[in-house]
Amino acid sequence: MLQNLYIKNYALIDKINLTFDKGLTIITGETGAGKSILLGGLELVRGSRAKQGLLKNTTEKSVVEAVFEISNYQLKPFFEQEDIDYETQTIVRRELLPGGKSRAFINDTPVRLENLQNLTEKLLDIHSQHQTLELTRKDFQYELLDAVSGNEVLLRSYVADYQKFVKLKKELQEISVKLMYAEKELEYKKFQWEELTAYPLDDIDFDQLEQQIKKLDNMVEINETLAHVVQKINHEDLGLLSGLVALRQLLQKIAGYDEKYVQWAQRTESLQWELQDILEEIEKAVENQDFNSEQQQELKAQYAAINKLLLKHQVLHLDDLIALRNRLANEVTDLSSLETRVEDMEKHLKQLSETLEQKAVKISENRQKAIPKLVRQIEEILQKLSMDNTRLQINILSSDTFLPNGKDILEFLISSDTGKRFGSIKNIASGGELSRLMLAVKTVLSKYKKLPTLIFDEIDTGISGAVAQNMAEVLKDLSQNMQVVVITHLPQIAVKGDTHFKVYKTENDGITTQVKQLNKEERIYEIAEMLEGKNPSDSALHHARHLLGF
Repeated sequence: MLQNLYIKNYALIDKINLTFDKGLTIITGETGAGKSILLGGLELVRGSRAKQGLLKNTTEKSVVEAVFEISNYQLKPFFEQEDIDYETQTIVRRELLPGGKSRAFINDTPVRLENLQNLTEKLLDIHSQHQTLELTRKDFQYELLDAVSGNEVLLRSYVADYQKFVKLKKELQEISVKLMYAEKELEYKKFQWEELTAYPLDDIDFDQLEQQIKKLDNMVEINETLAHVVQKINHEDLGLLSGLVALRQLLQKIAGYDEKYVQWAQRTESLQWELQDILEEIEKAVENQDFNSEQQQELKAQYAAINKLLLKHQVLHLDDLIALRNRLANEVTDLSSLETRVEDMEKHLKQLSETLEQKAVKISENRQKAIPKLVRQIEEILQKLSMDNTRLQINILSSDTFLPNGKDILEFLISSDTGKRFGSIKNIASGGELSRLMLAVKTVLSKYKKLPTLIFDEIDTGISGAVAQNMAEVLKDLSQNMQVVVITHLPQIAVKGDTHFKVYKTENDGITTQVKQLNKEERIYEIAEMLEGKNPSDSALHHARHLLGF
C-alpha cells in the first residue's frame, strides 16, 4: 500500500508531501492544474526513464520518494536476492540531477532501474486509456483465470517440475549429442587403451630393462673378461693373491723393528681377504651366469614395443605412457557409462512428463470450470458500466507440448454488440471500453489475490449520469479489497472517496502546482464546483452535501 508521496523540484512542483490511506483516494482539479505531474512522479517511482527539462529549479536536484507498506506482499526473497535491507515500510526514491543523470534507491540502497521496476510493478499499477493493454498480455490472462480457478498451489508445484523437466531435457539433448560422437571415438580409444595395458608399464624400470639387454648382448665378452680377472687374482705364481701373501710375509719379517711395519702387514692382510671375497663373488657369478637367448629376445621385444609406443604417442618417458593409459581408461569408462546415464535420464524424464501431464490436466480442468464464473462476474460489472451488450469469451486450446504454466493456450475474445462476432480485445474494444473492461477485470481479480495499489486516470472519460454512478459504486467496491486512487472529473465518483486531494495552481513567483488534502467543508465546495462550476450556488452546495452524505 502506498503510504506517502514526497515530490520536490519536479516540473511545476516546488514541494509536496502527501499521506495516503487505505480504501478509495480521489484526486480532482481543473484541466491543466498538474494532475499529470503527480502521475509523472509516480511513473518515475515505477522506474520510467527520466525526461529532460523536468527540474523546476535547474540548479537543484529533483526528488520523488514513495513509502510503501509491503508486509502482505511476500517480497523478502526479492530483497535477499538483490542484497537490499528488507523493511515493511519500504522507501523508493528517484533523484534527477541538474546534469541530466538520474539515480534510483530502495531503502537508501542504490539500484538499477530494472531492479526498481521489478519491485514497484508489484506495488503500483497505473491505468489510463493509454495503459490498458495489460488485458491483451497472455501472462495477465493466465494470472486472471488461475486466480479464479484456485490454481496457485498446483501451479507452483507444476512450475517447479516444469523447470526440472526443461533442465533435464536440455542436459539429455547435450549428452545424446556427446554420445553420438563418443560412439565413433569409443572403439579407437578402447584399442589404444588395450594396447597400453598389454604391457605391465607400472612394473617396468625402463633404464634397468635397457641395462639388462645391454648385458645379455655382451655376455661372451663379460664371461671372458671375468675368467681373465679370476686368473689374474688366483694364478698360483703370478696371481694377485699370491703376491699379497708374499708381500705380507715380507712385512711380518721386519714387524719387530717398528710399529708401522706391523700396521702395513695388517693392512696387507686385509687387502688379501678383501681380494679373496672379490674372487669368490666373481667365481660364483661366473658359475651361475647362464646365457638365455629366449629371455634376451623377450626383453628386446618388450623394449622395442615400449619404444614404439613412446614414438607413436609422441612422449619421451614411460610415466607419460602410464598417464595416457590412465586417462584413456577414464575416458573409456566415461564413454561406456554414457549410455547407462542416458537411459536413466530418459526414465526420469518420462516420470517427470507423466507427473506434469497429470498436473496440467488438473490445472486445465480447474480453468475450464472457472471460465463461466469469471465471465459472469466480469459481464455483471460491465452491465453496470453501460456495456450491456459486451460479451466475453474465453477459449482454451490444448498444446502438444508442456508450457511454463500447463498445456493450455488461452484465447480471450470480446464482442461489443449483440449479434457481432467475437474478436481480439485490442481490435474490438475502444479506449473507453478497455478502461471499463480493465476496471471490471481488476475488481474481480482483487477478490482472489493481493494486488498492487491501483491508480486510474481518465477512466471516466465520456461517461455521465447513471453510468458514472455505477462506475463510482464499482470503484468503491474495488477499494474494499485494496487501495485505489482515482483521478476524476465526475462528482459521482469523487464523493465516494475516503480521502480527497485537490490539485491546483498558484502564481506567486511563477506558476506552481500545489496539492492539498480536503477537509469536510473543502470537499463540499469542491464537489459543488464539479457540479456547477466556479462560485457554486447554495443549491449546488446543498446537492454536494447530499451526495457526500454530510
